[in-house]
Order: sequence, then C-alpha cells, then structure tokens
Amino acid sequence: MLRKTLKQIRLILSTYPRRHLYLLATGFALMLCIVTFSSMELDSDSSKESLYNQISIVDLDSEVNKDVFIPELIEFKKAEIKRNDSLFSILRRLGVIEKNIITLVNSDTNNLLAQIKVGKILEVEINDSNKVLSLNYIKDFKSGVRAQKTNETYKIEEYELLTEKSLVFKKVEINNSLYADGLREGLPDSVIMDLVYIFGWDIDFIHDIRPGDSYSLIYEEVFVNGEKKLDGDILIAEFLNQNSTHIAIRYKLSNGTSEYFSPEGRNVKKAFLRSPVKFSYISSKYNLKRKHPILHTIRSHNGVDYAAKRGSPVRATGDGTIFFAGVKNGCGNEIEIKHSEDYSTRYCHLQKFSTRIKKGKKVEQGQTIGYVGSSGLATGPHLHYEFHVNGKHTDPLRVKFPNAEPINTGDRKEYIEHANNMLSSLKNYQILTNSLASK
Repeated sequence: MLRKTLKQIRLILSTYPRRHLYLLATGFALMLCIVTFSSMELDSDSSKESLYNQISIVDLDSEVNKDVFIPELIEFKKAEIKRNDSLFSILRRLGVIEKNIITLVNSDTNNLLAQIKVGKILEVEINDSNKVLSLNYIKDFKSGVRAQKTNETYKIEEYELLTEKSLVFKKVEINNSLYADGLREGLPDSVIMDLVYIFGWDIDFIHDIRPGDSYSLIYEEVFVNGEKKLDGDILIAEFLNQNSTHIAIRYKLSNGTSEYFSPEGRNVKKAFLRSPVKFSYISSKYNLKRKHPILHTIRSHNGVDYAAKRGSPVRATGDGTIFFAGVKNGCGNEIEIKHSEDYSTRYCHLQKFSTRIKKGKKVEQGQTIGYVGSSGLATGPHLHYEFHVNGKHTDPLRVKFPNAEPINTGDRKEYIEHANNMLSSLKNYQILTNSLASK
C-alpha cells in the first residue's frame, strides 16, 4: 500500500516543472526553520541581557589607535627684536619652556645667535610641549642663522640664499617734477632717491630742475627664489639738466668699495653737498646790500636762507669737526663746522641740535646735525647757511666745490673698459626706446 502511494506521488511530481519543484522545497525548508526557532527559549536571564549589552567605545578606540599615527601639533610664531631683548627673553615671551631655551643656547656654535640686532625678525616653530623645533634669525632678505632640533640638541648654522639680478632701463622726461614723473614711469621711490644722491653734488634738485630736463638709467632688481626682494644699485645714469649732461657710472674698486665716476674717471662726489636741507626753497640769496627784515637796516646777507618746515633735518654739507655749537647773537642756535684749513660752514636759527653734537665732535657729509627752526632774529622757520673759503664769505650757490679723489691709477684701465661697455648699453637702450616711441 505504502509503495503504491509513493509511486503515485512520484508520478504526480514528475508532471511538475523542475523550477517549481525547487521553489516548493525552499518554501518548505523556510517554514520548518521558523517553526523550530519560534519554539526555542533562552536558557537564562544572563543570555537575554547579553543581547542588549553595549559595545565599549573605549575598547574600540584603543583597538583602532594601536596602529594610527597622531601628528605633533606645531605652532609657528614670529617676533621683532626690540631694545634690550635677548634670545632668552624673546623665547620666553613666545612661550618656550626655560629648560629647552637653556639647551638651545648651550648648543655648539651658539655664538652665531649671540649678536641679534634690534629690528630684525626671529621665526620659531614650537611643538605642543612648548619646545623649539626650529629657529630662524633673519639678518636680511638673503641671509640669517638657522637652528634645527636634532635629537636632544640643536644644529646652528649660518645660511645665505641664492640671489639673481635683473637689469631695468628707464627714461624719464620731467614735466612736473623729477619725483612725480619718475613714479609715473614706474621708477621705485628708492631708486629716485639714489639718483638724487648721486647727482646731488652737481645739481640742486630743488632749484636747478626745469621742464624738459630728462634722465636715463640702468638699475638692478634683486630676486630670491624667483621673488623680487628689493631694488638694487644704479649701474649708470645720465641726467640732462639745462643743456648740461651729467653721467655717473658705478664701479667696484680693487679695495672692495664702490663709487660713481664720470666716463673719464672723475669722482662725481664732491667735498661738499650743494644744499644742507632737502626739499626746501631759497627764500633769500647771498646779497651784500640786503635790508634786514627785522632790523630794517642795510646789512650784508652773507649766506643763503633755505625756507623749510620747522623740524626739517639739517645736514652737514661736508666731513669736518664741530668748531662751535651754541647760541650766538642774532643767529640763535648755531653750528659752525671746520672742514679743513681752507673751508668752513655755518648753520643758523636752528630749532635744536642733533644728539651728541658738541664742540670737537667729528661729523660726516650728509649727517644730521640739527633741525630747522626760528631761533634768534628770524621771521619764520628757515636755515641761514654760510660757506667760508680762507675765512671769507662766499656765495654757496656759486662756489666751485673741490672734487673727491679720482679713480686711482691701478683701477683706471679696467674702469675705462667698464665705462665704455656701460655707455654702449645705455645708448642701445635709449635708441630702442626712442624707436618704439616713434612708432
């Protein structure tokens, strides 16, 4: 009977498609599992609680952090060196621990950091333990001293960055002023001031400049790692002033110093500056029959009056020794400088003297000796300036100043060759500029 029944079932199943049979078997197995698990009971309360236990975040975190690198926190700080600062005081101010500073200053070649100067910059990298990782003392745009932490000490060494120089040509025609027209043509302020200094012995830039004057020059731009850092020296300059041509060429002498000379080798520097006050105007010239503005009597005016803003710096027009510094009659605060046996200069109506100016003190050309004022018999702030030759008054605007030393014999041959090359370069630039302007 059983055999007959099984045979009948097999016959019925053989008539179904095979895919349907697989689905039927899967469904039957699934129902069997549900019935089985629904009838199961947990063994104990502890087994139930284990299903709800939270996974410990701390345990997970400790597991994860075993192979993870957490970088050290580094802070970059910068400080400008001030008066009475020391390396120790600066680093303490930046938060570096004292023990670490002592380690740094006791490192080999620490003497390289012993002479830090006011106004310079100190850059420091500090870790989260307040210890110095690196230190950079910047002397100038291309050099300094670097300290780098190595284990428990520091390696301290000087460095100098590689610099590159590029030549720049400019030509300026003066319509308004030397300064304003120079800026309009893209000349940097510092280069214009250098130009004024170079030709300042021959040209009075306050009173001698006229519309139509012009100047051309070649100067350097200095780059570090492709970035412009500063405007360098003027290599050659030509100034056309009222039909007079002035040329100055920079040359490095065999003694290592650099000066400016004419194409023939004459030093463009003179023993005296043309004017003792920058950016002033002449309010009264040398006149032996001038009527005094306060006394209203005819009294010789034995010098030149330069009107300028009160407090404007007054500079020594030449090297010399202070012969007198004090109050004298109508001149008020006065300074007299003896330059040699033949030459002396006098500066009157000063507001005050510069620091440490006193009788017997040596001064250099261009050094500030006092400030414009109106002390003594003066109607307003100005400088009365006198120039004496062999004890006699002379007109400061007309006197011919003695030249400084020309180029020496040992440098002359090489200088003439250098001067010819620079003149050729300047002329080529001028021709090219004129050609482009005419198109």
